[in-house]
Amino acid sequence: MIKVLRICGTLCWFVLFASQLFFSCASTSVEPEPKTPVVYVTNLKKINILSADKIERNIDEVQFFEGAFSDKSFAMPIYIQADENGINLSVLNDFGTSMGDITFKNDSVEFESALFSENVKAEYIVWDVQLALYKTEEISNCLSKNKLAFVSENDGETETRKILDGKELIEEITIRKNYIGIKNHLRKYEYHLIGVGDE
Repeated sequence: MIKVLRICGTLCWFVLFASQLFFSCASTSVEPEPKTPVVYVTNLKKINILSADKIERNIDEVQFFEGAFSDKSFAMPIYIQADENGINLSVLNDFGTSMGDITFKNDSVEFESALFSENVKAEYIVWDVQLALYKTEEISNCLSKNKLAFVSENDGETETRKILDGKELIEEITIRKNYIGIKNHLRKYEYHLIGVGDE
């Protein structure tokens, strides 16, 4: 009973994080939803997420997912499958059962879960994954169309990717063997994928 309550509590924090974060990102616009998913990188500048064939690193494994938003945090396993066909994310409980699925395929994003609010914009999660796994030149081209800068640095052990709006650091991605860290300075959230490695 205690274990079940702990699982529910963790998942509730995750849903609260997702609902607050992605609802706030989406609340800057009242435009109709386009066919190709759109995300607001800043409060005013939006981009279309990249097509699946722009991927650089393929993943097909369970990762340990840690996240924080404001003073709230959560941790849980998550199954990630990302390749030229798209992205699939499954939030798992401690028993390995899927509690929610986000699917990016054929340039569209769908999610299925009783946990996620209808206000959650799953394309923002897909975009964060793309920032870590997709080709730097494709990300840079996408952002530059909206006067956003993209910087990538690699010392052989750690790759750092940054999105800037002028001099303001918007988002930062850190990639090492068995680790991906994503920190959004504008939205005040961060999360980490532990167990991600280069193929």
